[in-house]
Amino acid sequence: MSGDRRNLSKKKQIGISVVIVGVYAVMRWMAKKHKEPAEIDSGNMYIRRNHGFGKRCPEPSTVYERSIKPALDRILSFTVLLVLLPLFAVVSLAIYIDDPGPVLFTQKRVGKGKKFFTLHKFRSMKMSTPHDVPTHQLENPEQYITKVGKVLRKTSLDELPQIWDIFRGKMSIIGPRPALWNQEDLVAEREKYGANNVMPGLTGWAQINGRDELEITEKARLDGEYTKKLKQGGIKALFFDLKCFFSTIKSVLESDGVVEGGTGKLHREAGKKKREHRKSEQSRTVKWEQIRIADEKEAGFEDYGYRKSFHIDYSVQRRILIIGAGSYIGEAFEAYAKKYYGSNFLIDTADTLDGSWRETDFGSYDVVFHVAGIAHADVGNVDEATKKKYYAVNTDLAIEAAGLAKAAGVGQFILMSSMIIYGASISFGKQEPIDEYTLPFPANFYGDSKWQADKGVRNLADMDFHVAVLRPPMIYGPGSKGNYPALAKLAKRLPVFPAVENKRSMLYIDNLCEFLCLLMLSGEGGVYFPQNGKYTNTCHMVQDIADTAWHPIRVTRLLNPAVIVASYIPGKIGGMVQKAFGNSIYDQKMSVYEGLNYQIKDLKASIAETEKYSRKAVDCNDSVV
Repeated sequence: MSGDRRNLSKKKQIGISVVIVGVYAVMRWMAKKHKEPAEIDSGNMYIRRNHGFGKRCPEPSTVYERSIKPALDRILSFTVLLVLLPLFAVVSLAIYIDDPGPVLFTQKRVGKGKKFFTLHKFRSMKMSTPHDVPTHQLENPEQYITKVGKVLRKTSLDELPQIWDIFRGKMSIIGPRPALWNQEDLVAEREKYGANNVMPGLTGWAQINGRDELEITEKARLDGEYTKKLKQGGIKALFFDLKCFFSTIKSVLESDGVVEGGTGKLHREAGKKKREHRKSEQSRTVKWEQIRIADEKEAGFEDYGYRKSFHIDYSVQRRILIIGAGSYIGEAFEAYAKKYYGSNFLIDTADTLDGSWRETDFGSYDVVFHVAGIAHADVGNVDEATKKKYYAVNTDLAIEAAGLAKAAGVGQFILMSSMIIYGASISFGKQEPIDEYTLPFPANFYGDSKWQADKGVRNLADMDFHVAVLRPPMIYGPGSKGNYPALAKLAKRLPVFPAVENKRSMLYIDNLCEFLCLLMLSGEGGVYFPQNGKYTNTCHMVQDIADTAWHPIRVTRLLNPAVIVASYIPGKIGGMVQKAFGNSIYDQKMSVYEGLNYQIKDLKASIAETEKYSRKAVDCNDSVV
């Protein structure tokens, strides 16, 4: 009896396989029969001999690009077409009911080698819409989009018929989005990077980094980055395609990047979009906070330090009062200043644990450096009393100290704010630098307590009272606490580590101290963003730490898929991935100040010094009996 069942099961499997193979054969026959019109390339200005668009010689294709990628495209597209057949039927019916007419929308697009092909989409716009006009060139494009079309565009379901274009070999799953036949500006920009010589895709690197929000030049540059990765071939090209694929899924789920009417506006409008995007990114974590987003005046745009020019007089002397005894930054600055600027500074410290600091004679000091504050904690698990304490110390204490300094005639007040006022790191796989048009938008009460102090002390500034606010990224160095020691511990223990490409702004403590010394000698106020001279990549930093500790570690992309999957897991796991591999950077433009040459040590040198201190600390502890 069991043998009969097995035979029946085998026959059933064989029958299903025969049906699938038959369907595949029929679809391949249909795809071959569905050729482009013979006249589609007549008048194609991009492939005319001696035309400016055709001067770049294509790079040779790799085995991955030539054979493996097309095979994967065909298999996946066939599978998806079978699975989504019911969805195609439902969407088609909804489109026809909403606005009677053809369900599919066809356009002439630029394919591989700048040859034209016919692209298919679900129709999302009314029958009265001009046919071959890009969305961003329509006047008030919103008026042309149907009700069903809005849903299709928001979810990217309008792109699904392009799976058929992939199956018939005119597109790939991953690649630069095919340009309209008349988008000469985009085709010309892509030609600079060789991006016209690869198969266009359903989604691509530019799509997940902004879609219609991007300017033409930026979109072409990102397409060039993808082309460069693809031309490398092998496992690198495969993993980059996988990265684009999974990032697209995440982007669709979050409804990112779909902005009707723009392929890039003026920088201020782009900054506004970035702020709104950052706000929406963080809204899931701050709904309960009721934190108000800042405006340009509050942010202090006009007082950003990179707009200033500094003249340093190394002969002057300053009396410095550090408010906040026992702080890592305060103690590091005092030690650095005494070592390298001993003849310039006389430094005292006031402890804020009791009220006696208020009796200090502020009038005898030239500079008050405020470092007192409560450090970042587990902000997701605190009561109202703890939140009030954060505001009392981080906000009220700072503003009170600035008020006392001003009343006593102090010339310069310096506050340590933080990058945290701009919210959490940008999601894994995305890049969105904080630039001169980015507004602060704290993600929680800790960030808001720092932001309120940032605003409050700057409101006290005038011609005689110069207020300088520093908004540094993560600070690390010998004896530092926080994320760096945790990462260093992993680097010295793990045998392997993911080779994820990310960027983070960081600031070595000696670079910060040099910046502070120069700023105090200048006596200037303003808003500053000190950081190291180059961005940090997490896996590169881990490798450097391991090398310094003589610990063998292998950095490999084989672990990247696991990181991608983990980034989608809600809660602490996803949060840890974002913290380790997310992108959090300041535009370097904002960190370069004419006359303040403070970036004295690079990442390798700073890690070597930090780990040297760490080994000494371990040796001292081991020697204690």
